[in-house]
Amino acid sequence: MTDKRKSPTSLADEFAAVQRMLARERLSIDDSQPGRTCFLSHIGAQPRLLPGPWVGHRDLIYALALANISPQQRTSLARAVLIEYEREFGIGRLLLDAFPSGLPMGGSSLRLRHRTGGPSCLYTWALGPGARAVKCDWLLLRAQPEWAVPEGPATLRADSLEVLAALGGEVVVLVATATGAIQIARACASRVRVAAHPRFAPHIEGHDPDSPILLWPHDALDGAGLRRREITAVVLVDTPEAVSREAEAWRVRQGAAGERIDMVEATCPGRLRTDEMAGFWRACGEPSVLLRGDAAWVTSGARLLTDLGAVVEIQPEATQLELL
Repeated sequence: MTDKRKSPTSLADEFAAVQRMLARERLSIDDSQPGRTCFLSHIGAQPRLLPGPWVGHRDLIYALALANISPQQRTSLARAVLIEYEREFGIGRLLLDAFPSGLPMGGSSLRLRHRTGGPSCLYTWALGPGARAVKCDWLLLRAQPEWAVPEGPATLRADSLEVLAALGGEVVVLVATATGAIQIARACASRVRVAAHPRFAPHIEGHDPDSPILLWPHDALDGAGLRRREITAVVLVDTPEAVSREAEAWRVRQGAAGERIDMVEATCPGRLRTDEMAGFWRACGEPSVLLRGDAAWVTSGARLLTDLGAVVEIQPEATQLELL
């Protein structure tokens, strides 16, 4: 779709400028790289927290200090630059502002602008209720089923986990990051307590190691922590197709026990749904959108955004440029 407010040439120039800001400046986002300063947008931004120069919201840096991290990581944490929301700061040739993303423990969106001018870009990893909309020229979104797939899985609910646990055995809830695990634990707090993988446990309030409900990373199904468990159900939270296939292969490897394991899909609580994401885009001034992520979700999300009137550039993970 062509934006009536801008010529195709102008849009192409803006998109190239956004790519340069993300790929070639001294700043990287959620990805530590040699010679670059890494902005951390949420808890669990990096599966392996690589030591380096870090910048993050004060609450996020404090939350990271709770984790079981190495001496090198702790040194980087002590040297990290703590920022506050809506206070401009600079890294290299970029002017930056962090804004609340609606995610727990200092989750942040980041607006990037070049000191010499050009388009502004608002980077988001995920958005929850309370996310601050900011006027920008480009919005960087990660396609997720809670908003990009209108007829996708239902939001995970505490009473559903309660029912699964009451059937006996243990329920594994597969979730991508600590941020998702925190949101699920908070959504369940009034009904059920949860146990969690060591990667998540330091961030879970009221963590109960004896709970039959286990919050587990997408990539840890084959880990030693589940081998002696009597698993009766697996809940796949926002799992891309590749992870769903791996989970099904894992169930097959369990043999006769695997035949008794139910698998259901759900989306993470505490995230913007389709109508809310549309409202967020409008509140940002109807910017052009750079959409990335799982190919199937990108296709569906791009269709939705285009129907709203957005100009959309897509980068599905299968062919994604190494921007971040």
